[in-house]
Amino acid sequence: MKAMSATLFQVFKNAESSSEHLESDEEVNPEELCANLLKKSMDLSKENKMLNEKISFMQTEQDEAMNKLQESSININQLEEEISRLLAKIDSLELDHGEALDKIKSLNSTLATTKRDLILSNDLLDKFNHGSNFISNLLNAAKTANDKKGLGYNATTSSNPPQETKFVKAKEQHVQNVLPKNTFTQTNKKLGKAKSVICRTLANFI
Repeated sequence: MKAMSATLFQVFKNAESSSEHLESDEEVNPEELCANLLKKSMDLSKENKMLNEKISFMQTEQDEAMNKLQESSININQLEEEISRLLAKIDSLELDHGEALDKIKSLNSTLATTKRDLILSNDLLDKFNHGSNFISNLLNAAKTANDKKGLGYNATTSSNPPQETKFVKAKEQHVQNVLPKNTFTQTNKKLGKAKSVICRTLANFI
């Protein structure tokens, strides 16, 4: 608008100057003056139209720039929210990681304790099996029902078929009369020693 006003001012100034010049020369031509004014007016109208188009174009560009700026601002806000969410997730993962490490340490400690208990249990089981085998061997060393050695029986000289041997409980007085007293004493001592050996063996293996 300022450019248009300046142009109109220049046109009127030129027209007045031309009018004064013509009046001074006393050669005034109204038709020529009107033609010049019309031409100038048309030129100004065209220039004004071009300026309006430029203004409209610039306004459109400004509006588009403002829209892009708003979109960028929205995107920036969304990115900031996403960054905040990711940071919170990272903090949560770090916390979970720490808890997982603590749990692994606890499980390793429990595993080590379990291994020690297993080793001790295996040792106790081996000792128990050894003692059990020892006692089984002691029990298997006893005489069987068909073994009659030591009872006055000789299989090589006996021609009679084997007969069942029955034992009856003898009276204490009769046994003492048959066997000497020192025989009972020695037998009791041997049985006592055997019992003490078996007890100590079981105590060592349990």
